[in-house]
Amino acid sequence: MHRILHILLLLILSCPIFAEVVTLRSGQTVRGEIVLQNDEVVIIRTNNGMRHQYPTSEVVSIRSNEVIVDQPTAVAPAVRPVNIALQVHGGVLFVPELGVGGQFGTDLMIGSHAIQGKRMFLGGSVGYRAKVIGSTTYSFIPLLAHIQFPLTEQKHAPLLGMSIGYGFAANKDNQGGICIGANFGGSYLINQQASLQYGIYAEWQQAQTDVVQYIDNIPYTNHMGCNFLAIGVKFAVLF
Repeated sequence: MHRILHILLLLILSCPIFAEVVTLRSGQTVRGEIVLQNDEVVIIRTNNGMRHQYPTSEVVSIRSNEVIVDQPTAVAPAVRPVNIALQVHGGVLFVPELGVGGQFGTDLMIGSHAIQGKRMFLGGSVGYRAKVIGSTTYSFIPLLAHIQFPLTEQKHAPLLGMSIGYGFAANKDNQGGICIGANFGGSYLINQQASLQYGIYAEWQQAQTDVVQYIDNIPYTNHMGCNFLAIGVKFAVLF
């Protein structure tokens, strides 16, 4: 009897364990049973009963007994090395030296939104700003460095972004200066390559311009430094 039990135990131990092997983009492999797989997430239950959840974009392949059984296009790391974003924005403009007005602008952003396997965007942009106060328009062409990243890995995630660079004055009577911005909003992942972004933003533009000042009702033109602060909303499509 003991010999029979010993043989049965050897047979059980020698039988192959049917389990999937998930390979992640980081190189890590996880073995267990797939309990859920869709376009957004892969959930695998390991032999100790624990469940592990991974974004589908982080999964390179899923194998069964070391033989590839499924490698859908949604799982494959088909990430473009370079991405483009078109952005428009507008809002209220505050200038302590000149008064209150409005601003609208646009940006062409070039970079990558897959830094270290994340949906982070890192790159640069060239744009246009029209700052209107009364009947006067102050135009700038900013060259900026951008970083944007979602706060979660969900399909619909909160988004935080920052930018810094230099805004060149497009008016001959003005001089440009440092331009710094920040934005907070949301990012909706359309597919593995494209996303829709929206939110509120604040931007500070340093500049020098001619300001007319009155002393004893006599106008004087003074070339002085100005601080343009804009607050508004923005929309962007990244692909």
